Amino acid sequence: MLATRVNSALALAVRKAPLAPAIASRVASRFPRNARFLSGEAKAGGIPSKLTLNLMAPHEAVFVAKEVDQVIVPGADGIFGVLPGHVPTISELKPGLVEVTVAPGEIVKFFVSSGFVFAHADSTCDVCALECVKLDDLDASAVASGKSQAEGELNSAQDEVEKAKAQIAVEVYTAMTEALNTK
Repeated sequence: MLATRVNSALALAVRKAPLAPAIASRVASRFPRNARFLSGEAKAGGIPSKLTLNLMAPHEAVFVAKEVDQVIVPGADGIFGVLPGHVPTISELKPGLVEVTVAPGEIVKFFVSSGFVFAHADSTCDVCALECVKLDDLDASAVASGKSQAEGELNSAQDEVEKAKAQIAVEVYTAMTEALNTK
């Protein structure tokens, strides 16, 4: 919060104050991370045209430093897209669909069970998923039978731990069903 106020105030000072270069140099020495912002270097480099994506699961690296146009992820607070120049963000992933726009008209879809997404200031995005399956590899009949089984386990669960495990399974299978319905 303070950094945002400092950056806003500094931007205003740089534009309006006759002593702006002196102020900017003093602030840059006190707040080194603001030095690029004040000097205009951040604007000079511009925003890259591509996003560098790392999509990983414990058992495989799906994409490593892949140049893409956009990634849409199921964040804990809702679905959001990451484009080049995205504000740095960390979000928990909920079960759902990750859509990778490799090029205009070329979208690759994956189902993730959970994990985290990190959008970095350098236009790099790391999606770290516990499970990551290409949407085309999901079997709709296996998902439907797994969902029915999980719902049965939820209804017959005796203690809180069993209920929690079954509830998670139902949520994941429900998300898989919804993802398959987007094909």
